[in-house]
Amino acid sequence: MSQLKTAPVNMFTTLRPRLYVGQWLKDIKTVQASISRFGLLSPILVSRSKGRLIVLDGRKRLAAIRRLEFMGQLPRSLVNIPYIEVSDAQDSVASAPQLMSNRELFTTVTWMFKQTQNVEQIAEQLYLSRKCVKQVLTLTRLSSRLRRAFFDRTIDFSRAKAYAALPKHAVQNDVFMALGPFATAEEILKYVSAPAKSNQVLSLAA
Repeated sequence: MSQLKTAPVNMFTTLRPRLYVGQWLKDIKTVQASISRFGLLSPILVSRSKGRLIVLDGRKRLAAIRRLEFMGQLPRSLVNIPYIEVSDAQDSVASAPQLMSNRELFTTVTWMFKQTQNVEQIAEQLYLSRKCVKQVLTLTRLSSRLRRAFFDRTIDFSRAKAYAALPKHAVQNDVFMALGPFATAEEILKYVSAPAKSNQVLSLAA
């Protein structure tokens, strides 16, 4: 598992500083507005050198945080910035952000989609991938029971996506009761595709 750590903004540096002009500045302002409204959703990826944290992924986020700090508008939650060191980062590329609760993620993305109907715009404002936004939207197909389990972190994002792929809420609940909260996404889908179980699923879905 990746180890999430935090450090003050002055601990971070970049190898090639750039001037905040043109499209680069526009992009930073977009990220800045997102952080002001929603907070930082994904940790910055760094390597450590001579006591400093070299930013490998997250330069715009860091620049946006520095601008917010300079303006006196930095959220209290970002006095220390979450980061992952590259040596710990085998699991750092996740399909869902790591700094937002499941409930907040689902509520924010679905609310924005109702307002805009635009996956690209949501991805840009939340600094997420389009794939992640689309996957969160599929969770609207979860039963209320499975949605509560996802919000409470009883099941993770990958399991929630697997359950959302099943037809009808009764089927989802039946499989969850049969397998419990620790079944992998592969086991969930395999359970439904097994011949004996497939007939049970079809009867529930009818």
